[in-house]
Amino acid sequence: MQIVPIEYYDWDHPGDDGYDVAIDDVSITYSQNDDEDSNEAQSITISSRNNGAGRYLNIKTDSWSFESIEQLEILINDFRKRSLMDK
Repeated sequence: MQIVPIEYYDWDHPGDDGYDVAIDDVSITYSQNDDEDSNEAQSITISSRNNGAGRYLNIKTDSWSFESIEQLEILINDFRKRSLMDK
């Protein structure tokens, strides 16, 4: 079985075993402790979907603190790896 993003799925010629799987929507929520003076957790959700014109990222958060742009890059790169966006 092969798992691929939907934009690479061959609907007319599935894999040799006929069990290829296409991924359409992907959503990952990351969580971390909030600032020192709060007991609430911070979360950020990164999702992607192919809307027919291409795959787009959506980033949603109510509260997430970054000390540097590199921290955001780490999350996005992790999402890319886990969601097969680099396939």
